[in-house]
Amino acid sequence: MKLFLNRLMKHPPGVLYAVLLGIVAFSAAVPMLRSGMWDAALVDLTMAGILIWLMVKTFLSTFRKKGSVWNRLTAWIMLIFANILALLPSHEFPGSLTTAFAFTLVICSLVLFFSGSLMASVSIAPALWCCVFIPYHEEFMLMLSFPLRLSATMLSGLILKLFGIGAVYSGTSLSLPGLNIAITDACSGINQLDAFILIAFIAVRILHKGLLWKILHFAFIMPAIIIGNSLRIVITVLLYRWFGESVLADTWHIALGYVQIVLALIIFLLIGKIFQIASTKSEEVGK
Repeated sequence: MKLFLNRLMKHPPGVLYAVLLGIVAFSAAVPMLRSGMWDAALVDLTMAGILIWLMVKTFLSTFRKKGSVWNRLTAWIMLIFANILALLPSHEFPGSLTTAFAFTLVICSLVLFFSGSLMASVSIAPALWCCVFIPYHEEFMLMLSFPLRLSATMLSGLILKLFGIGAVYSGTSLSLPGLNIAITDACSGINQLDAFILIAFIAVRILHKGLLWKILHFAFIMPAIIIGNSLRIVITVLLYRWFGESVLADTWHIALGYVQIVLALIIFLLIGKIFQIASTKSEEVGK
């Protein structure tokens, strides 16, 4: 504990950055808590806590260096750009994002000015999450919902054709003999996206050491969710053909929703394992 405090005292601005981002994250989560979105708010705050801790950990393990002349000049340019963004008229989403990005630039410019480029680079992810994503959580979810539904509908239709089942897809609707399925927002996997991002982030941190492999693996979040949702739709159609309309009842629907998340997680972890093997082989070749 004493060692931790000593390191903390060597870089007091790091504490300021962490506290500031923590206040922003909690303030942004309050509307979600008030509207009853406890699960989304808690997941977002947990992710914010992890990102802030990783930022502080870098501050504590790195020798503090004051920002160079170029760092300070860049910080002033960022502040000027942040002021321009803040002055732009903001209306509905996504126009209102200008203010959120302005606040993100202000925080990153402060870090750059007082702590240098390395510290500024590790503050970007927590700043974006706390200042941009959490305040506009619902808007981002709705924006992602349609492409997720559209992709899952197309892929499930193609898979069903491979099984010899005549399926016609149009937009986010799937038509089969005696059955029409509409893939709604609730069925897109969007409600579980927050939790999935958190689990995926932890898995990526555990599985990979290299930054490139982490980024590549993390990029497979959306494909994993789309494939998992497509397989859920296919399973639903097959079960409907075997057991009838009872499969479309709430109990089956909820259970298949959990199956979707499990399938998506398995796919994501398998991709991570493949990347892990590939990174190990590349390291061996490099030696």
